[in-house]
Amino acid sequence: MSFQELFLGDTTDTAKMTPVQRVLTNKYFATVITLFFGYLLTLGGYNNVWPLFGSANQLLAALVLIALAVFLKTTGRTGWTLYFPMGMMLVVTFTALIQKTVALVKNVAAGQATFLVDGLQLIVAILLMVLGVMVAYSCIRKLFGAGKNSEKEAA
Repeated sequence: MSFQELFLGDTTDTAKMTPVQRVLTNKYFATVITLFFGYLLTLGGYNNVWPLFGSANQLLAALVLIALAVFLKTTGRTGWTLYFPMGMMLVVTFTALIQKTVALVKNVAAGQATFLVDGLQLIVAILLMVLGVMVAYSCIRKLFGAGKNSEKEAA
């Protein structure tokens, strides 16, 4: 489903989609592609993939906390109790992703890397960081910026 969401764009109407978009948002194609890349990542053994899986899982938890905090703020409720766990989850998760990325880059630089193990993991780690930063930035901007805009409008 996440793979499909990446390529939806502005419309969910299949008649308005380009042919490439229709293929990329097809549930069967998206499932096969996702499983294929998951299989490629496991070729190096689960010990190699486990840190990325854990980071992705914790990043998802942090992003859920951010989304909940934004939801609570937009509905007029207090969500300040989520700020500390949200911040800690983001710091710990990004620290783990950065450490994994540095280790993978060192393997690549030393010539000890294989594309199917280290290369794909490096790509996934970088994508996780980029997507995490994008979502976190957007939500945190709404979380701490929305109050300022509404105060300006009220004045």
